Amino acid sequence: MHSLINTIQSLQQSNAQVSSVNTTKAIAENIFRDLRNCGLRDKDIVAVSSELLNRLTLDIQARSSDAALPPVRTAI
Repeated sequence: MHSLINTIQSLQQSNAQVSSVNTTKAIAENIFRDLRNCGLRDKDIVAVSSELLNRLTLDIQARSSDAALPPVRTAI
């Protein structure tokens, strides 16, 4: 996964020249290549993708419920 981190950092440095579509595509290609290089099969890559979506869903739900809560006030 080291190549993924390098790719993201490289793309961030040249962000003005790279569209978000190209950035997303490059990141996905690197993740896929890294997973294949680690020996993961099709079903394993689908499982990883599913887990990423599950974690994103939970994160969005948590942030959404946090935003719905009234601010905490402390007594002085």
